[in-house]
Amino acid sequence: MSEKTAQAVLLLIPHFNNPQALNKSLASVGTDEPCDVLVVDDGSTRAPIDSAAAQAAYQGCGTLRILNLPQNKGIEGALNAGLAWAKARGYEWIARLDCGDENVSDRIARQLSFLEQYPDVVLLGGAASFVDQQGVEQFVLRHPTAHEDILAFMKKNSAYIHPSVIFKLSAADTVGMYPLDAPAAEDYAMFWAMAQQFKVANLPDVLIRYELDPNGISLGKRKTQLKSRLKLQKRYFDGSPAAIAGIVRTMALLAMPYELAFKIKSKLRGGKLNG
Repeated sequence: MSEKTAQAVLLLIPHFNNPQALNKSLASVGTDEPCDVLVVDDGSTRAPIDSAAAQAAYQGCGTLRILNLPQNKGIEGALNAGLAWAKARGYEWIARLDCGDENVSDRIARQLSFLEQYPDVVLLGGAASFVDQQGVEQFVLRHPTAHEDILAFMKKNSAYIHPSVIFKLSAADTVGMYPLDAPAAEDYAMFWAMAQQFKVANLPDVLIRYELDPNGISLGKRKTQLKSRLKLQKRYFDGSPAAIAGIVRTMALLAMPYELAFKIKSKLRGGKLNG
């Protein structure tokens, strides 16, 4: 049975065995943000969600709901379960946030204001302040803001910071939701497919605080992500110098130890990371 939606926007947060980080993210949602929130628990058994603590952390004006999956499906499966839940209840827009990351207090209101001015845009991201585990900013990451520049950048890497985006659910439905054949790069795949068919954009504003954990990304997951990226770059290959450069860059990263790549990226972005 469908539940009546109080908002047109659903903030979708996947969770797996990290309730403390979830509560941090929920607490960052501004009190006046025009959205409901759905947390999809992806079969957590070691550290399940404390529903009372989650409700206490969330101070938004919308409704917080938790969808518990009986078995772990992985991030793609969890996100698609959330999208299916949202579609059944008539939500128009999906905003994203990941456990441990924090919204600026009016992030969704800012994005909706832009979308009202540009109604043809179906996918909108923004900049992120990357902070260390003590909350100290290390660098700000911004991506191209205009549609054509985003398409060009996609040949190198995703032009979106996944937890910063808001997208039209009908557009995601058109491209088949998050694909299951691009592990660890499901967002890159879906957003590139959207950009091929619809108008997309980014805001230059910082919309989220993204916590860096140099030890949090395993070598195996990084290689999986890079292999998926290479697969997508080949899928959309158009023979342009940018497309060639993108493939060469991804292959070079595949051959490079993660620690070295992390240090190089940090220096290029003016970071202050040590170790």
